[in-house]
Amino acid sequence: MPEGRLNLGGLNILLGVSGGVAAYKAVDLASKLTAGGANINTVMTENACRLVGPSSFEAVTNSAVFTSLWDRHEEYKIGHIALVEWADIVVVAPATANVIGKIANGICDDLLSTVLCVCWSRPTLLAAAMNDNMWQNPAVQRNVASVKEMGFQLIGPEEGRLASGKEAIGRMSEPADILEAIKKIAAKAKRRRGTKKD
Repeated sequence: MPEGRLNLGGLNILLGVSGGVAAYKAVDLASKLTAGGANINTVMTENACRLVGPSSFEAVTNSAVFTSLWDRHEEYKIGHIALVEWADIVVVAPATANVIGKIANGICDDLLSTVLCVCWSRPTLLAAAMNDNMWQNPAVQRNVASVKEMGFQLIGPEEGRLASGKEAIGRMSEPADILEAIKKIAAKAKRRRGTKKD
């Protein structure tokens, strides 16, 4: 489906970007979401900023990028709470083992993890991405099961070439596949929002 026909017009999507190698793909995802008519705000971890500059997201979304609990943007006077209240959908791409573990265990030690601990009642999609050994770790699988039980939705990881050079499971789903998942969530969110207005 062409990007302009994604039918995301008017939806507020909070995009979380954590410190996985696949963070560069999140720029493409943000661009496609914006082209589809969504309003995007981006939250990046410190490690994500080491891989991709916040200015890349600002350029494709024409919106603010938040990187710290101590950001002082005039339009967000209560920080992470307001970001979550603004969002119709939360998407984390990539969602590393670290981020998934923080959600599962209620750890809030940076802006993104704090947002994710607040947003559990919002439709939230996690695009899992990590080394195959991490993905197969019993502790990670326990955390994955926990976040699913909490209502978080996961996409991936996929089989493919990893940063280590080997072919294995752990690769983040492609932006086009993440978009398809977001469209399904968006359709439900729009119906829910319409019901609330009625």
